Amino acid sequence: MKFTNIIAAVSVDDDLSDGVIRAARSLAERDGATLQIVSAWPLLSSTIPAFSGEAAANSAVAAEAITQRNREGRKASEQRLTEMTKRLAPEAKAVLVDGDPADEITHYAKEQGADLIVTGSHQRGFWETLFQGSASRDLVREAPCAVFLVTKAFAETMQS
Repeated sequence: MKFTNIIAAVSVDDDLSDGVIRAARSLAERDGATLQIVSAWPLLSSTIPAFSGEAAANSAVAAEAITQRNREGRKASEQRLTEMTKRLAPEAKAVLVDGDPADEITHYAKEQGADLIVTGSHQRGFWETLFQGSASRDLVREAPCAVFLVTKAFAETMQS
């Protein structure tokens, strides 16, 4: 099978991200495919309850501080994604989407007509998955195309 449009779905803070990008780049180079490195930034819930006039004023100040920290965090994440992309796949496009990783990357892949998503899988046990969830499992279930899962062992073979 030959791929034409590949998305590497990463988290900029994940230790598997380099391996995911290397694997996706290798597949893209093999097939002459376009490559996009995509990460998701979680949405900020702006709901802060207030019980009195004074609490409402304090809530507004707290909400603004939280919003500002969120903007700064998103900007820093976007910068790390861009740097990671330039370092590991300079021909690729870096894209930061907002929202739940599985949902937004699935939506973006549909929008872009992707035929392969490459992502990492930490292969957590039952209890870890129960309490931490699994974005890769959700992505596999929702994906509009083939999904290539990069494990830690495989990522180690992709070291340059």
